[in-house]
Amino acid sequence: PTAPAVRLELLVLALWLITAVFLFFRPHEYVLGGADAGVYVNLGAAIAQHGGILIEDMTLAALDPGLYPALLRALPENPVAPYYLLPAFFVTGAPPGEITPQFYPLHPVWQAMAYDLAGGGRAGVRAELLLTGLWALLGALAIYLTVRAFAGRPTAVLALAGLSLNALQVWFARYPTTEALTQYLLWTGLWGLGLWWDGRFHDRRWGLLAGLALGQLFLVRIDALFVLPIFGLLLLWLWLRDGWRRRYAWFWAPLALMLAHSLLHALWQSRPYFYELFGYGLLLLRVYWGAPLAGALLGLALLALLLRYRAGVTRLWRRYRRPLLLAAVVGFVAWAGHGWFIRPFTGRPVIWNDAYSTAAITIVDHENWRRLGWYLAPLGVWLGVAGIGLLLWRVERRTAVFLAVGLLFSLLYLTNIRANPHHIYAMRRYVPAVMPLFVIGAAQGIGWLGAQRAAWLRALALVLAVAWLGGLAWSARGFISQVDHRGLIAQLDGLDAALAPEALLIFNDPAPVGVGDFVGTPLKFLYGRDVFKLHDPAALDDGLLRAAIADWQAAGRTVYWVGAPDWLDAQGLAYTAQTQTLTTRRLEGVYDHKPTAILTETWQLDLYRLASE
Repeated sequence: PTAPAVRLELLVLALWLITAVFLFFRPHEYVLGGADAGVYVNLGAAIAQHGGILIEDMTLAALDPGLYPALLRALPENPVAPYYLLPAFFVTGAPPGEITPQFYPLHPVWQAMAYDLAGGGRAGVRAELLLTGLWALLGALAIYLTVRAFAGRPTAVLALAGLSLNALQVWFARYPTTEALTQYLLWTGLWGLGLWWDGRFHDRRWGLLAGLALGQLFLVRIDALFVLPIFGLLLLWLWLRDGWRRRYAWFWAPLALMLAHSLLHALWQSRPYFYELFGYGLLLLRVYWGAPLAGALLGLALLALLLRYRAGVTRLWRRYRRPLLLAAVVGFVAWAGHGWFIRPFTGRPVIWNDAYSTAAITIVDHENWRRLGWYLAPLGVWLGVAGIGLLLWRVERRTAVFLAVGLLFSLLYLTNIRANPHHIYAMRRYVPAVMPLFVIGAAQGIGWLGAQRAAWLRALALVLAVAWLGGLAWSARGFISQVDHRGLIAQLDGLDAALAPEALLIFNDPAPVGVGDFVGTPLKFLYGRDVFKLHDPAALDDGLLRAAIADWQAAGRTVYWVGAPDWLDAQGLAYTAQTQTLTTRRLEGVYDHKPTAILTETWQLDLYRLASE
């Protein structure tokens, strides 16, 4: 490239970097338990403190199993882990005292490194929170490089601006779950894969970059397994065209090794989590083993035919490429039209009984396209549809795989997103692939118009660019200014300082997910306090708990009862009382409209310090 163009590009990226730092590095202080974001932060600190993913809890190991039904939450549908201590921290019972955290390892391990490098404590927690902003910044840059590779600088700059102004990108740059890291790895891998394929696989560095980045997806998210069919089709396509080439191994070897690593992790260090998501399906396969066997045999037969007549397959593709692409474009636009104009008015809500609460939740998957428009603006959705259609029609080696990945996850999550119907939190599913695909599509459509010779088309491109970016910025109102739970870490520091040095806490909190989970999780994993929660008072053996309290006190522990002291009074136990209050503000979590209200939450913790018997 010419030097002036490079200097201009660096200037644009420097200005973007300043803006992105302001937008992305203002993290929400999600350290409470009971939800994924806080669990990840607590898990990162626990890994740093314990030196491993599995946690050996000696206090739990010494607990009488007769107290498990009362002080641990039973998980009758998960035979791998019959209990959890706190949400997402499973107790398998073998060996006693071992806690198996939920989730796949790479994101919390990076958080553990950030925590440790910052020196632990409050600084370590803040380093964990800032790490998500770094992944979002690098993810946006990877998307910029991907677009620049096939569409040039102007379209890439437009895509970068649209992505950075987007409410979803900003919000989840501050929200410490895996979406930002997934986006970064996914688009770095897709960028490298496109360049490797476009260079017909001769530059092994691009293949290695793509294999390493995309392979790490399997260590970040369990649902990354859904992209395996796309990589399988890519391998089949290459095999049909050219047979196997040794240079392919630069991409496939790291991808396969990390996939194997993720499966070993599922077997060894995340079995309860893997079973929760895939156990029912695996049981079905054991019962109805004939169907997958028949499918595998049919697939092998089809593969043999394709390999036998692969020259004919290639000729058919060359001959019917345009009609097939036209059918794909028409099908995609028709699906979008149905999702936007028809399904919201003909679909029906579904009632979902949440396993972690007593409430029945109304699922409105038939409105998913419209809800995507809450954050992309309707113009952004339809510019995205037009641009994706254009990309499909003009598909090439640099765009084929990212289109396949983006469309696959669009099909999955625009059809069904009931994994979490809260908005904006449900929208995290769109951040790695779906939202970037629509942003890239809009930028590509506007960029294509701007490259035309007709002056009126270039003027139209300018008007659309301004309207699109303005719509994204308008849709992001409130999401850019709001920082959830600001100041909460300092309040938790104060709560921890009010406790005795060897404190052990028992939360009297039978709610499915309550204050014992919210506050008990950071007290346990950030501050190193032993925490139990009285989940089921009816299952409590009074004598066993009194004996356990006596043993803890004899070992020099100070036992606190948190919550209503009815059990203490019934047992005639002496105590002194104190109260600690936590107050935070956060964006509302709602099901039926775009969230706008900022809610104030207050937790009053009544702590009863038990006198030694």
